[in-house]
Amino acid sequence: MARKRSDDDKVYSMDLFSAIIGFITGMVLTMVAMEYMLYRSQRNVILRDWDLSSEENLRICATNVGDVPIPYDTRIVVRKGAKVPPEISRRALVKEAENVNMNFALSEDRAYIFMGSLMRGTPAILTTDESILEELDSIFKRFWEESERHIYELSESLESLEEFSGSLVRITGRLLNPELLRHGHEARLVLPNGRVISVVLSSDSRVDDVEILSLHGTFVEVEGVLRVSGDKIILEASSIRRT
Repeated sequence: MARKRSDDDKVYSMDLFSAIIGFITGMVLTMVAMEYMLYRSQRNVILRDWDLSSEENLRICATNVGDVPIPYDTRIVVRKGAKVPPEISRRALVKEAENVNMNFALSEDRAYIFMGSLMRGTPAILTTDESILEELDSIFKRFWEESERHIYELSESLESLEEFSGSLVRITGRLLNPELLRHGHEARLVLPNGRVISVVLSSDSRVDDVEILSLHGTFVEVEGVLRVSGDKIILEASSIRRT
């Protein structure tokens, strides 16, 4: 028992050490990049009241993202485990990756490098230096290829499901009448707080038609896109598994 606790402590210490090193490395890289740009070109400007809402082909890497105005179809990579406001996921495709330690927004002809997380009021350096744009684009592409779709865990947000409309979510509940799903109809999912929502299968569903028949009345974990239609909440399930 003592040996197991010692091993767990070592793993925790290593994870903590890695997180600290990653944070420090990210800060150092950002500071070096900013200093490099400031001395390299007089075209760079420090902004506090920036606006990303009209930028084209916007790509963002961030350790954390606040509720900032962005165009539809923005692509965002956040650090794994970061909290993303639901408003952001309704306007952007959000993915997450390990070791995201930079905060920048890149459009067709400019880049904003932020002096901290992407939040309202965070100062940013605006640059149009082509070599820097190319480097940031390369960094974004690498993170994007290595990242996974950001999923909202809704176990603690059951009273405010409507806020996550259009988002990819994961939610647990008791599944009723799953046989209806095989014929394109709606099943019901009873949530831990007693609320009942509808479940349908998405076009890319990975649910087995035979296995699903054994899930009636059992507790399952459903992953899919949440939709709101009037007073009705529908979960377009891509996967359903027994918990």
